[in-house]
Amino acid sequence: MPLYLASSLVEGDDAAFALAEALERMSPAPLDAECYDAEGMPGMVEVLATFQFAPDATLLDVVAAAFGATPFTVSEQHQNTFSALTTLPGEAAARALAEALEALDPAPYGVGAFEIEDGSGLWEVGSYFHDAPDAAVLNGLGAKHGARPFAISEVPDVDWVAKVRRELSPVEAGRFFVYGSHDADKVPTAPGRVALQIEATVAFGTGHHGTTLGCLRAFDRLFDAGLRPRKVADIGCGTAVLAMAAAAVLPDALVIASDIDQVAVDVAEANVAINGLDGRVECLEAAGFAHPRLHQAGPYDLVFANILKGPLIELAPDMARHTAPGGLVILSGLLVVQAEAVTAAYVAAGFTPEAREDLGEWSALVLKRN
Repeated sequence: MPLYLASSLVEGDDAAFALAEALERMSPAPLDAECYDAEGMPGMVEVLATFQFAPDATLLDVVAAAFGATPFTVSEQHQNTFSALTTLPGEAAARALAEALEALDPAPYGVGAFEIEDGSGLWEVGSYFHDAPDAAVLNGLGAKHGARPFAISEVPDVDWVAKVRRELSPVEAGRFFVYGSHDADKVPTAPGRVALQIEATVAFGTGHHGTTLGCLRAFDRLFDAGLRPRKVADIGCGTAVLAMAAAAVLPDALVIASDIDQVAVDVAEANVAINGLDGRVECLEAAGFAHPRLHQAGPYDLVFANILKGPLIELAPDMARHTAPGGLVILSGLLVVQAEAVTAAYVAAGFTPEAREDLGEWSALVLKRN
């Protein structure tokens, strides 16, 4: 399994550390990002990031430009990779097991703990090793934290970027056609179709996932029914595909896209430019509505929030404060089994359910502000 080294030069320690931190917020994130004095170049610092999978060149270029760094050069190093995965109940136990794994000798080069969003309350803990780990050691450690036996396997050597691009065919959601540059020859030319270019692996929200697709389909139906909002917010925008969809068909509307992750904001701005929507979508870094510009521009006639169940519920009161009476919210990022809990939170905050669509295991909700 190869590892990928991405290197860039930037002037000054502060800029280098900020660039390294931005890289660590990428999705997928590098295994590590380090800073070194550039040999023979006083004042210049090399930022070196190691990725498990080939990083997206477009995203690296966006991040480098944001910090005044040189374009990244990417090299490939081949070596074996072994994964060890287990599940166990509860976040606290999962975090504790992940911390214990990091203390192993030899230590894994990557460890992660993630909630399995199926309502089971289980968490998955995964670790990655250059050499085959000792199953007995791992299982003994896991047993102390109530985990199931680890599943250990060698990770196949796959060019994941090429694979994703081959398998992610264009997505159609009513008038909207979402595609990657590798499918530019498939863009429809019929009047009324709206093409949005989003590169796979750049950030969350390519349009292929059931949550993004559900939001696009909901917006397309509302637009057909005559919805013409004057102010639109896309909270937790990711690639900004939803904000761009609104901007593309609402030439006179104010459209703001925000995300808690600055890298996602950088990617959103790049996508806005790629799609010729400069000046039509404002991109901001913010947690929820916590930004002066979002406060100043509201209330909104339409709000997208394609995030997760927990943040959606926490955001309900603030969503009510920033949505105009009679305004609509389109919510997703939630499983079918979570839809009722999210709906209840929004009804309590002053919304009335208008529509719901389930796509596979995911739901998209439309609610109206009372």
